[in-house]
Amino acid sequence: MIESAYINLWKKLNEGPQTAPADAEGNPQPSFIKHLELCYSTEEAELLQHMERPLRFMSTREVADRAGRPLEEVEVILENIRKKNGLVGMPGIYSLPPMPIIFNIHQFYPEVKPDDLKAAQLYQDYFIQDKFYRYYEGSMKGTPVFRTIPVEMAIGAEQRVLPAEEAHDFILNHAPEELALVPCPCRTRTEKMGIRECKDKNPVASCIMMGPVAFHFEMLNLGKRVTRQEAVEYFDKMQELGLVGQTDNALTGNSIICMCCGCCCSQLRGRTRWGNMSAILPSNFIPVAGDDCIQCELCTERCPFGALTMDDEAGRPVVAPDKCIGCGVCVLTCPEETLKLVRHERSTPFNTAKEMIKTIALENRE
Repeated sequence: MIESAYINLWKKLNEGPQTAPADAEGNPQPSFIKHLELCYSTEEAELLQHMERPLRFMSTREVADRAGRPLEEVEVILENIRKKNGLVGMPGIYSLPPMPIIFNIHQFYPEVKPDDLKAAQLYQDYFIQDKFYRYYEGSMKGTPVFRTIPVEMAIGAEQRVLPAEEAHDFILNHAPEELALVPCPCRTRTEKMGIRECKDKNPVASCIMMGPVAFHFEMLNLGKRVTRQEAVEYFDKMQELGLVGQTDNALTGNSIICMCCGCCCSQLRGRTRWGNMSAILPSNFIPVAGDDCIQCELCTERCPFGALTMDDEAGRPVVAPDKCIGCGVCVLTCPEETLKLVRHERSTPFNTAKEMIKTIALENRE
């Protein structure tokens, strides 16, 4: 039965750390099943249903044996799926992709191809209207998938900064060696749909993919390899435009740095649009202005979260720590350079991405 292959594939994806979209009774969400039908042909789904959960790699031989199909035939099918971003790995060993790739298969490139707009509309249903973003942005208990990563120039010179807390140190000393710029799927999606609110302010821009993920996108000709220094310069340029830096909620083992806006980003909109205040782990910094503030209010206009307001009596902006994530984009517009990020202890990232993923997986199944 055709339908059962997609439902069985959904079950495999649902075993991943972030689970898969489901209805109120825990059954496969219909519009997500339609999305899978756009991602994989019937023949492909019938084969992929025999694989392990996302990021559990299997050899081609193992898949062929489970499916009862000839090895040569399976090799061709799996490699074709990988080449269109439907699997991760390399010839001979593959895994189902994690949810961020599944959701965005049609959005890692700028041109509009067949099914791209259908996929974008289905995303509006299962992800936004059906509120799957709550489980994509973190666990059912509120552990965030992403953390805020501010840029060095926004942090006051006298402030204590721990290793990997800010972007420059993280990219230069803690990120994997392999780095690639890959078009942002969130702004690509809204661009293709003609609903991108930041079109006149921000470019579509790129995410900075790291480690095996960077290698994956580079092999598919969807990513441009960059050096550590080039990645730092790119991060700074995007923050100056007002995009917010986020990475995996861990100090090491990270796979991505996103440059996010408040109107398109699947993570940032948790705070700016959907009321999910646990969508992002804040940094341990908040902005504070000095006595020489000229009350230009550029910083208050710049903040995507409405965390800064001008206090006429104090003669400077004041921050609401519960709204502020400590990204530092407000600091970069201060003409007097009186606004700086200062230390404000409130969060602790995981030591490794593996620890974070394991915790989220366990919390989603308790």
